[in-house]
Amino acid sequence: MIAIELTKQLRRISLWIVLGALGAIAVAITLIIATTSASAPERLGDSGSVVPNSSGFTMAAISLNALLLFLLPLAVAIFAGESVAGEASWGSLKYVLVHPVSRAHVLTSKVAVAAILSVAAVFVVCPAGLISGIVAFGWHPLSVLDLQRATPFSSGVTNFSPVAALGKTGLAMLIVTGTMLSTFSFTILCSVLTDRPFTAVAGGVLLTFVSRALDNIPGLHALGPWLPATDTGTGLWTEVFVQPTDMASLRHLGLVQIVY
Repeated sequence: MIAIELTKQLRRISLWIVLGALGAIAVAITLIIATTSASAPERLGDSGSVVPNSSGFTMAAISLNALLLFLLPLAVAIFAGESVAGEASWGSLKYVLVHPVSRAHVLTSKVAVAAILSVAAVFVVCPAGLISGIVAFGWHPLSVLDLQRATPFSSGVTNFSPVAALGKTGLAMLIVTGTMLSTFSFTILCSVLTDRPFTAVAGGVLLTFVSRALDNIPGLHALGPWLPATDTGTGLWTEVFVQPTDMASLRHLGLVQIVY
């Protein structure tokens, strides 16, 4: 059933439009930086910064950082929201359910395919940024300035060989994928409660916005560590590019996403 559902989704032009748009934006970011301010430092979350023209690996991180706040959650919400509500809106869900297959199997296959497409959305951004970055700035070691640990006596710069930088980029993609779990799960819930895909997608995106809004209310800072999407939690993937890596924060982030 998963293979059938995946084949059906791969035939839809909307899927390729979303993935293509994410990749194109990552390439566009590289082109803009390469033609304007390639030597100006670019922030990566709250913990580090990089100089784009120093290595092509910087563009993978910068692209991920730029799309993470809105476009990646939106893409995940689109794939999750379409999983059940889209079928219901087309009127074909009732024909699927009359087959001798349990509803649990139908839902499992749709959730699995939506998860595959959501992971693909995250994994499109970094390769697009990396390839375009290497073309623009070359295959060089990655240097990251740790803004939190830099002192007048220490530059706080961590250097990664190209192979190490490639591994760090892959780990960053996995962490970002994990931060999308709450958005994905809540959108799936919305998708089975409505037959309007737009409503389900809006519900998933709204969760992200409301969570960030609550996190930025001074009197509610105690809730921050337990909200599904916060500015701090969203930027924790940048920890893999600094030494030592704050594994305690990453473990807590994973726990919160699993709970949601």
